[in-house]
Amino acid sequence: MKKVFITFALLLFAFTARAQWTLQTYAEHDYTRTEGSSASLALKANYQIASFVNVGFGYQGTTLNRHSTCLQGQFNLLQAKCGTLYFENRYLHRLFPNYDLQEFNALFEFGWRNRHFNFQLGLTNRFTAPIPLRQNGGMDVNFEPMNPTFCIEGHLFDQEHSWNLGARVSNYRDFVIERFTLFFYSIDGYYDFGNGLRLTAEAGLHPCGVLNLSSQYNGWFGNVGLIWKPKK
Repeated sequence: MKKVFITFALLLFAFTARAQWTLQTYAEHDYTRTEGSSASLALKANYQIASFVNVGFGYQGTTLNRHSTCLQGQFNLLQAKCGTLYFENRYLHRLFPNYDLQEFNALFEFGWRNRHFNFQLGLTNRFTAPIPLRQNGGMDVNFEPMNPTFCIEGHLFDQEHSWNLGARVSNYRDFVIERFTLFFYSIDGYYDFGNGLRLTAEAGLHPCGVLNLSSQYNGWFGNVGLIWKPKK
């Protein structure tokens, strides 16, 4: 059994060593009328295993004692001159220790992208449970109905350009998925320093509230970060 494990680990290492990988980190400041100011730090890694598939994972921690981890995969289904049709699968786990709650999300989407635009449409399901997860005692597990997800974004240039500006509207971000009627609006941009290093920035509005229970007020957020894509 030990030999099998070692062989599998070596094969996995060799396989991922040939993959094209990207690291991203960003610091974000957030303000809402319901909770005031907060700060967070996010770390993400993405592996392009082949031309048609890549996987990624990430973590975000905030000064409000909230922690989120995500795992996702994206698979290109059809590539043509007009763009690429793809499927995305994402899993998100969020911890709210101050409320003794945790949240589990699964997202399934189809998308289409070309040099300037990206459109996504899908479904997500979510359930909340107490911390620690238990079957008896405390709050029962709460399952929500399936919820539609969408994303519409566009940029001035393609992603290989040395700088870019864009805009986005959706009901989810890297580490949060809202209900279909609650939108995120943002503008973003980047600048390439060369040698695989890219400076990124984003600013926008988002719904206020806790655990997807939002008020009528919008909050705002802004972040600055770096993307590093090592060259072979």
